[in-house]
Amino acid sequence: MTDEIDKIMRPLKHTSKEFWPFLGGLAVISVLGIYAYTQQLIKGLGVTGLNDVTIWGLYITNFIFFIGISHAGIAISAAVRILEAKKYQPIARIAELLTIVSLVMAGLSIVIDLGRPDRSFLLITKFIDRFKYSPLIWDITAVGTYLVLSSTYLYLPMRRDLKVAAERSEGWRKTMFTTLIPFYEEGEEATIDRLSFWLAVTILPVMVMVHTTVAWIFSLLSARPLWFNAFAGPYYIVAAVASGMASVMAMAAVMRKIYHWEDIITPKLFRGLSNFTAITTLVYLYMMMTEQLGALFAGPAGEVFVSEAWLFGDFATLFWSMTTLGLVIPFLYMLIQAFKKDYVNITWTAIMSVILVIAFWFKRYMIIVPTLSIGIQKVGIYSPTWIEIAILLASFAIPLLLYTILTKIVPLIEMEEGHHHV
Repeated sequence: MTDEIDKIMRPLKHTSKEFWPFLGGLAVISVLGIYAYTQQLIKGLGVTGLNDVTIWGLYITNFIFFIGISHAGIAISAAVRILEAKKYQPIARIAELLTIVSLVMAGLSIVIDLGRPDRSFLLITKFIDRFKYSPLIWDITAVGTYLVLSSTYLYLPMRRDLKVAAERSEGWRKTMFTTLIPFYEEGEEATIDRLSFWLAVTILPVMVMVHTTVAWIFSLLSARPLWFNAFAGPYYIVAAVASGMASVMAMAAVMRKIYHWEDIITPKLFRGLSNFTAITTLVYLYMMMTEQLGALFAGPAGEVFVSEAWLFGDFATLFWSMTTLGLVIPFLYMLIQAFKKDYVNITWTAIMSVILVIAFWFKRYMIIVPTLSIGIQKVGIYSPTWIEIAILLASFAIPLLLYTILTKIVPLIEMEEGHHHV
């Protein structure tokens, strides 16, 4: 037991020689993105590839993408508590941290997309007036609620682990861990377990609500081809779950490798997540097919234009690459693996998960750009500028930077209750 606790605490006490160069690289990319954003603030959105018709691009793509990634953390953690799926407990906190950093980046993406970010204060000062009319307000409300509940849900069970970390640390680390658990009382675990259970019950419908309201931002704009869709909510949620699960698998595989947690994060975890991801990806492919058949053969003129652009026109290369290489091949790999009893190749599962995540990012891009640049009034295909590319790269570096720092502050794996007084 003691050895396992020491292994879980190793990232908190020991830093490898690769850590600082990795952190420095992420910091450099983040700073470049911040510089690009300052140029956008000074000169306005005219430095981007956006225009009066294609009003959304990379930034809103990021918003939808990161909201989707955030779903998996709570889904896995809630399953551990509500369904007592204890075998997934070792990766629950890894997934929860992914939820937090993804939600933070999703919120930042909205601010970045605003030409006048100072106007975001109106979302607070005019909240009641706008709530009746703006789906964006609904979405920000849902995301804000989700972030608060998720942060609370992450922190409460972590208190006992931070107590163990404080007892096993010295110097500034001991002070840091002690500071993170104010008003700690022996025996509070039972109360926290009850609170965590009901938080899990509460967060699950909020999780569904968040991505449903994201879908409503698009589907309630009835003049936009392929957006005015009755199954937009479930469509977005399935994509969120698939991309989120794939992200968790990739992150867990990395943590397992670099911290030598092979005996804690077992292959069975990857097999179960891989099977579930394969199923959700298949459902998503079915929804894609349904959408395109309806649009291409029976849709209004705008939907026909967009569908043809996806399948045969300006976006065909991106669409078919994303679908075959990014969705179908990872699905087939995970499906074939599922039929091999008690077998999972963690390395290839992680690689396929990364490919799947990249494909789902491009799918979000496909949802936005063709509809705006072709479906309404063709003014030329949207082309991101270096400003947007730099901010895009930073939008991935910043959450990774935040996640990396958190690995040095909080235990990534929840310690079993029986370990606390070893």
